[in-house]
Amino acid sequence: MSSIATTDGLKKELDQMADEFCQENHVGKITETAAYKEFVAEREKVQRHMEEQRARDRPRQMMGCKDVMEALGVSRSYSYQIIRRLNQELEKAGYITVRGKISRAYFEKRTYGVDAS
Repeated sequence: MSSIATTDGLKKELDQMADEFCQENHVGKITETAAYKEFVAEREKVQRHMEEQRARDRPRQMMGCKDVMEALGVSRSYSYQIIRRLNQELEKAGYITVRGKISRAYFEKRTYGVDAS
């Protein structure tokens, strides 16, 4: 499910809850009251939290030493050796590299034989 669909669904659900509250308590739309403003602020806080959580859960494009260590179960020094070797291969192929980092897609392709696209 896309983050846009989730966010829109959450907005609709929270708006529906506000409408139901207004109907149950026989009040009009409470857009200017402090309670409504607090409700909107809390809704936005929940949405930001959900978006931050999705961003944390999404794998990063580049891998560092710790990522390689965890993926392969190797030492820090060997992890850097692997990154250096893969970056040399990429440089020979004409790609730009970042020292101490490796593309996740290339790493997975070379270590697992999987095309990450």
